[in-house]
Amino acid sequence: MKLDLDSEKRSMQRIWKQREKQIEKVVTNTIDMYGSIKGIAGNAIQSVKALELPEGDDLNEEI
Repeated sequence: MKLDLDSEKRSMQRIWKQREKQIEKVVTNTIDMYGSIKGIAGNAIQSVKALELPEGDDLNEEI
């Protein structure tokens, strides 16, 4: 039973790691796509709060 449990645990950890990588890729690609569209369309598209810097933290203000 212990060997079965250890094997199952390793399998689940592998599956979780794969799923984490998939989620990371989706998030990165979504951010990249949003940035590209925002760069082209500017303010013509609605902002996505989760992908924007908080108010007062705009990098353009430092330049």
